[in-house]
Amino acid sequence: MSFLTPTFLVGLAGMGLPVLIHLLTRDRVRRVEFSTLRFFVKTSGRVLRRKRFQEMLLLLLRAVVCGLLAVAFARPLLEDDDDGDLPVVHARRARVVLVDVSASMARGDAPEALRNAARDALAELSAGTDAVAVLTFAENVTIEAPLARDFARAERAVEDLAPTEGATNIAQALGWGDAQLRRARAERRDVVLISDLQRTGWADFKADFKLTPGVQLDVRPITPDPPGPPVAVLACSFPETAVLDREPQTITVQLINYDPQPAQGVNVALKLGGNTATREVNLRGGGTAATTFRRVFDSPGDNPGTIELAGRPAFYFNARVIPRIQVVLIDGGMNAGRASDAAFFVETALAPGTDVASPFETRVRSAVAVAASDLADTRVAIVVDAGRIAPAAAKALRGLLARGGGVLLMPGEGTDPAAFNATFGELAPCRLREVRTGRMLRAGGFGASLASIDFQHPIFEVFSHPRHGDLSLPKFLRYWDVTDSQLSQVLAKFDDNRPAVLARNVGGGVVMMLAACPDPAWTDFARQTTFLPYVWQTVKYLAARTERKTTYVVGESLPAPEGHTLIGPDGKADETGRFAARRAGFYTLKGPDGQDAATYAVNRSPAEADPATVAADEIVQAVERTGQEALAAAGQSDEGEGPRSDDRGLWWWVIVAVAVLLVAELLLGNKTLRH
Repeated sequence: MSFLTPTFLVGLAGMGLPVLIHLLTRDRVRRVEFSTLRFFVKTSGRVLRRKRFQEMLLLLLRAVVCGLLAVAFARPLLEDDDDGDLPVVHARRARVVLVDVSASMARGDAPEALRNAARDALAELSAGTDAVAVLTFAENVTIEAPLARDFARAERAVEDLAPTEGATNIAQALGWGDAQLRRARAERRDVVLISDLQRTGWADFKADFKLTPGVQLDVRPITPDPPGPPVAVLACSFPETAVLDREPQTITVQLINYDPQPAQGVNVALKLGGNTATREVNLRGGGTAATTFRRVFDSPGDNPGTIELAGRPAFYFNARVIPRIQVVLIDGGMNAGRASDAAFFVETALAPGTDVASPFETRVRSAVAVAASDLADTRVAIVVDAGRIAPAAAKALRGLLARGGGVLLMPGEGTDPAAFNATFGELAPCRLREVRTGRMLRAGGFGASLASIDFQHPIFEVFSHPRHGDLSLPKFLRYWDVTDSQLSQVLAKFDDNRPAVLARNVGGGVVMMLAACPDPAWTDFARQTTFLPYVWQTVKYLAARTERKTTYVVGESLPAPEGHTLIGPDGKADETGRFAARRAGFYTLKGPDGQDAATYAVNRSPAEADPATVAADEIVQAVERTGQEALAAAGQSDEGEGPRSDDRGLWWWVIVAVAVLLVAELLLGNKTLRH
């Protein structure tokens, strides 16, 4: 057992107060013998012995009450003196030094300034009688030197301090520092926070956190001189996954100017595939601006690129190009090995001829004969005019979606709505109700056209450019009226406001539906020039979901299957086995055979470039307890990592014991004779 405020234990001396009062106020009588009372001697002796016993018991009760009051004010703690590798530390003064080593601390003279501030924090203590711990923090906290009265490890940690490339998290660091101090039995406990106090690093603070009662916070700000570059990359939009073709892709770089003065002629460079493209951007003071690059990604596999500002790397990215997309076309109208007209048009759109380099590799299977093995290595499955497929194949479709693949549904004449809803109901964006006929047209004939098209969606974005096709030209003589589409995204509608193209996220993939079949009896869409780009854009969009993430932030874990090796930007292999990104740049994943398996681009958190700071007083007032808060926290445990000092409300039980003893003293005192 130990005590939260051991100085109150001096009150134990008060146990002698009742004894002292008794000695000073006891009766002093002279003994006189009377012969007439000799017959009462034995009776008087018994009464006297009982009276003396009661008085001794009263004296003991009063002394114990005084001692228990002192113990209650000292706040007794139930705690093991040894908790594995984290023993309780007894010292005159205990201090935790929290040092910010986030990316923002690499600016100007901040690295040397933080080391000097940490040295000063240690120099204020006395080795042997005081205890100190050194913790560094960025996006995570590292205990460089645990709380101890031996300063050797702490001094070595201070000399080795160096900024990392992680993001700042001040609130988390304070929680860890407070947890370290819960191990300390000291007259004074404090946390020294050394940081540039980035406001973005204080954003994760939750108002319900407070330091342990009695712990003080000393904030020592670091102001880099000179400050960091005023212009930074706020965000970058790029095709993380692309399909091999000759279509230019857009790379958009968003910049921010943290300086109140305008920034003119900021040089932005894109380095990709050995080529460099540059732009000049003007930014108003405290404003943002964007610039775009257009590039054709025609190299299969990883295409790492870098965005540079004023000749310095500012953002890393990797566009993974898929050389050939495996597509399985499930034909519900296949007869005697001959594909239906609808499936023929879809297959032809995917592979229009030898003079066009198609990114798709298509296999056609009958709906009644498709097997789960046909879907094992595919990225996209297209179901044309099929109401049902084998249960094993339906299960394989769910597996395809679970791993991030895509499914395109095109119900038609041979699709039974009841069978379709039973087979695909859990996957499809909607349920089929009935076939409708297009309205009569003024020019003769009848049909419906596409309207309310979401041109912001990737499958329709290409049609928003001039001379890239008019999607209102195809006429749909027949189409499906659907229901239960509330949980899906409607990307296009027919001109009668009924859904035409729908999408729904399922697992890690996407299911899309065209509520019509590309059969000439249903629509002339397959004969329009817009059909091929529509099919290509849709299948590429569905296929891209199967690809792994390529760009990460410092501190995140990088995917690395067993047996693979991760090589960092410095050319060294990750020996820890955690595969965490510790610095910005490109990481290479090598397979068991030593061949490159993947490339990951890792960037610093954009928030680290923001120079806005939080006031030191704001942090202190937010986490330190006032006198009333400290009293309100009595008997309660604070949240935090690491070992905990738990009084478990013991002082309340001590007070209860005092009350019981006082009642017993009152009852016994009333029964005890005064003379």
